[in-house]
Amino acid sequence: MFNASFRIAAMGVLLMGAAHARTWTDRLGRTFEADFVRIDGASVILTLPGGRIIATPIADLNAGDQAALKHIEQLRPAISVSSNLGGAWPREVRLDGPVACKVVSEDAATGRYIYESPGYRFTCDARVTDDALRNFSVMFEATRKYAKAVPLGLAGRERDGKLDVRLYRNMVQYIWAGGLPRSAGCFTRGAVLVPMESLGLKEGGTGFSLDAKRDNKVLIHELVHQLTPGIYMQPGVSGWFCEGLAEYMAITPYNWGYFSPDIYGNSVKTYVTGHGEGGGGGRALGTRINVPKLRSFFLMPYSDYSGSNANFNYGVGLLLIHYFINVEGGGNTLRLTQFLKGLQAGATGEAALAPLLGGGSYEKLEGEIAAAWARMGVQLQFGG
Repeated sequence: MFNASFRIAAMGVLLMGAAHARTWTDRLGRTFEADFVRIDGASVILTLPGGRIIATPIADLNAGDQAALKHIEQLRPAISVSSNLGGAWPREVRLDGPVACKVVSEDAATGRYIYESPGYRFTCDARVTDDALRNFSVMFEATRKYAKAVPLGLAGRERDGKLDVRLYRNMVQYIWAGGLPRSAGCFTRGAVLVPMESLGLKEGGTGFSLDAKRDNKVLIHELVHQLTPGIYMQPGVSGWFCEGLAEYMAITPYNWGYFSPDIYGNSVKTYVTGHGEGGGGGRALGTRINVPKLRSFFLMPYSDYSGSNANFNYGVGLLLIHYFINVEGGGNTLRLTQFLKGLQAGATGEAALAPLLGGGSYEKLEGEIAAAWARMGVQLQFGG
């Protein structure tokens, strides 16, 4: 059971729409952890810690949780369509000037160190040197600026005006805190979790300092998840769109605070078909790819999308995202814009996907996508 102060705090999290996990209790007193996404009629949409999205009847929750949810529609700000939806895709995103960073607190006794950049709060279990803080803050702030620049209505899940990042001195501490084994970082419960080594840091006498240049694709991928509205993370979206978009932004050519989106798809092709630029990682699917039927791929449960065939699914999702951003409609993102407006208006399932078809069928769209990638030298066989 929860005391009154926790219940009020939990309701505050719900009303702000932040993706902080909380404990829910059903009518039988059983509890479970999940992130609030939205209310859908008589159900509440939740995301479980592993990423699975579920719909739970509100009537199945205990009286306290039902009371919290009852007030959301009246007190929570209405979802509005971002003003940049439908705008031009940026040709470049560059930070203007140096990134200001500061030390909030450093407490060796408790092992808690807190640093801030303009948009992020970094909570660490070890000290980070000033140079290292400035260097990795550039990547975080550049990613945030890139997300704000793309015309997809992305917005951060902020806590007290900052995006929450938690850094750990080693993989053991990272995994203990909820990080995924063999990962360079992950997004969970509203925060990005990162082991220090993923930032190219090494431990010394004065704290963690820069070691060597690292490939930060996986980390940028997780930062994009943190900047993706919860309304976009639902069945039919959370796989191909959310993961495809995070992949797309992560493989965008990047160098020290500067993103250079590749509208022609060369970087996407290199990453999906081979081992990436300079052999630095890729999906290695080859140039002849047998793809599931588009409808089933769109509606694939997230647990399947991110399961044993994740490498393949992530690659295909990236190909689709590039098509809808840079090819369909001559790169005007019209269908994708209508799709996202529908999500923000409450559309779900196949009704949400309808704008992507442009009035045609799934088979017609498959042909359009296959033809576009064939011109790039990638042969897609849907349903093959």
